[in-house]
Amino acid sequence: MESVRRSKRQRVAVDYARLDESGFDDCVRVQYKQLAKAVLKWPRFYPEQAGGIIDDHHVVAIVAAERLIEHASETGFRTPCIVRASEESAAVLGIRLPQGKMTIESLGKYVGMDREIDTIDVSTQSEGPAYTMEEWVKYFSTPSPKKPLLNVVSLDLASTKLQNLISAPSVVKQLDLVEKVWPRSQLPIPKVQLYAIMSVAGCYMDFHLDFGGSSVWYHVLSGRKVFLLVPPTKENLMAFEEWASSDKQGTVFFAERASGCQKVELTAGDTLLLPGGWPHCVVTPIDSLVIGGNFLTGSNLSLQLEVWQMEERLRVRAKFRFPLYRQLMWHTALHYHKLLEEAVGEGAEKLSKWEKEGLRSLSRCLSLWLQQSKDAGEVPKQISNPESLVEGIRDYLKKDTAGSKRTGSTRGSCLSDLDNDRVAETSYTVFLDEKQLRKTHSANSRAAESVKRLLDNNDKDFDVKGETESDSDEENVMNEHSWSSRQPKPASTTFKEVKHSKTALRTSASVHVSHSSTKKPAKSNTTVRDRLLKKLGFDPKLPLVRPKLKSKKLDDEAAQQTDQ
Repeated sequence: MESVRRSKRQRVAVDYARLDESGFDDCVRVQYKQLAKAVLKWPRFYPEQAGGIIDDHHVVAIVAAERLIEHASETGFRTPCIVRASEESAAVLGIRLPQGKMTIESLGKYVGMDREIDTIDVSTQSEGPAYTMEEWVKYFSTPSPKKPLLNVVSLDLASTKLQNLISAPSVVKQLDLVEKVWPRSQLPIPKVQLYAIMSVAGCYMDFHLDFGGSSVWYHVLSGRKVFLLVPPTKENLMAFEEWASSDKQGTVFFAERASGCQKVELTAGDTLLLPGGWPHCVVTPIDSLVIGGNFLTGSNLSLQLEVWQMEERLRVRAKFRFPLYRQLMWHTALHYHKLLEEAVGEGAEKLSKWEKEGLRSLSRCLSLWLQQSKDAGEVPKQISNPESLVEGIRDYLKKDTAGSKRTGSTRGSCLSDLDNDRVAETSYTVFLDEKQLRKTHSANSRAAESVKRLLDNNDKDFDVKGETESDSDEENVMNEHSWSSRQPKPASTTFKEVKHSKTALRTSASVHVSHSSTKKPAKSNTTVRDRLLKKLGFDPKLPLVRPKLKSKKLDDEAAQQTDQ
């Protein structure tokens, strides 16, 4: 019998049942089961194997609850922080919770059983059906596997009874720009600091950036979460934007294109603070209930504005953007201008090096808004002369003796015109020499080997029918790791552990750029990839030589050096 040749090309799975209702963009199925397995199998990250590609401030830190505020101040909150569960950790962090155990049923009673909630269809990573809270409680209590597999990642708890019963950690309130600079008399106030996340077993949230480059805090009430975090290096962010704008986003595992990925596992009582700009994905092995929220900080302004510009280029819908973002940036500028004006000669010294760097990026961004926007970038009424405000900030920074030194960070600003036709004045060029390629190869080779089998380009892995007929795959995702007990020191060799002088810190302690959140850009002669390559100094017309995760040549050369 003559054999039939079968293509090895990846096939994009389409949910044809939804095609007539929501269009093609919302019907592309994501291989979430394979991707979730890849996250669970992702090896531990060892900083010494990163070969200098990842800086120390890009390594996750385990911090004691009593030292979290001090740690955030010392590092500018550039490092993800984990506070492990203990009897007093929530109280020490300043997290206020209702008395008794919080469940999905009790949450429904607080917010109202008739409250309508938005869901995400895990199979397409797009908007799912709308449920009432009562319907969601019933869905949540049904035995697994559930069909369809749905996730709730942003149940707003503002203006509910829980608003006065639940509070964010104290460090969040100290860092949050809305708390610091937004006038209480100006309504509405952007409220994004308090959400509930309700995920059933088997859920997978693909890689995304939280809107506006905002930071996130998570506190696990019940269940377990597994994160894969990607450091916001220039190379990683460029790769993320190219991946997010690709038609093959649902069948490509972004972690294979990034460097320095770190896996974080959280259980009930654990708290994670994630700085803005870190692409991340999340797997839910068992039913979980989490509270958390978003916030912008003054120490991370440069990266936050970079993410905002990325959202502009990707044309993310307003529904998935940080509310009143432009106005908040103007209030931020006014706040810092007053701080500098009140103490001439001393004001700049009161600012951290990260705030100074951020103010330079903010002044450039505000100038662009004034030049490009007819409404002057949504300037609040409290600011009568925005041009003078921007110039005033620049003058104060010029007078600062340390203003000319870009200390504390190697990141250049990526701010550019909204039409993307002009390269920013501080754009950068990236070249990886052979030595750096060897380091990247060493850091990523183990991870690439572990997911190669899961993401092989064969017909079986990307067959829609085969996927829907196998219910055991979701059970495999839930049971991929032994979750019965945690290792005594689960992250002692994985993350950078911050220690106290007297006691170890271990003791006593969603831009969401999704498949449905971006608008289809109008056809043009240049693509996002071309514009990014131009910004980095490459000619898009020439073939781009990319470093491979595994190269036989590199392995042979390494073996020869070992023999010698």
